Amino acid sequence: MLQNDTILITGGGSGIGEAFALLLANDNRVIICGRNETKLKKVSSKNKNISYEVADISDQNSIDKLFISLKEKKIVLNVLFNNAGVVELWEVINGKLTTREIFEKVNTNLSGAIAVTQHFISQADHSAENMIVNNTSEIALMPVPIMPIYSATKGGLSVFTRTLRVQLQHTKFRVVELLTPSVDTDMPKQLNNNGKLLNTSDFVRSAIKNIKKGKLTYAPGPNVFLLKLFGRVAPVMGLKIIDKLSRKQLGVK
Repeated sequence: MLQNDTILITGGGSGIGEAFALLLANDNRVIICGRNETKLKKVSSKNKNISYEVADISDQNSIDKLFISLKEKKIVLNVLFNNAGVVELWEVINGKLTTREIFEKVNTNLSGAIAVTQHFISQADHSAENMIVNNTSEIALMPVPIMPIYSATKGGLSVFTRTLRVQLQHTKFRVVELLTPSVDTDMPKQLNNNGKLLNTSDFVRSAIKNIKKGKLTYAPGPNVFLLKLFGRVAPVMGLKIIDKLSRKQLGVK
């Protein structure tokens, strides 16, 4: 797959989503969506095979309107990249998010992705090959306490991905999970992440290569083995170590 496909990429106006869009547009029709039309226009102007839809994945009505618009344009998708995501540093005892902010973050990272996936499956040609690619995070393997909502939602999306894969195992839908490490985009920079970041283009090229090879899970980060080990052998101690290291890396006391 990923050759002559019709692909929807959520969060395609910047970062990893933009990188996927630009690379995949060489051989596919790509539709990107996001909230910021200025960013979407800029990305779509770089390749004639990229078009865009303004859609807020945290808003249920906006998701419904997105798929109504695609249907009206007679666009049938066969590949979905659930890529939209937002991150936070949040200590409940020291800072307060509004209820709206909490719901927006959960909806963007998890509920919205689930809703988009359902729409995607409903509109797809079930007799043809289809693929769902969910960009979770290596945080799904072991949470980072200073990022409780991001950790919970990415962990939730990982669970949804694995359960969906089982549900669809006897269909023409393939379900892929990207356990993405820290990549050199605006997201880690806004957290003042001073750790080593993976080059965005390198990650995207490698991810596409592995997807084309048929891999259902791609986890290229150097910390994956350690995170899995902590989760299985010493989850309590592992959380404390990760909390200490992440605070140091992000400059949080």
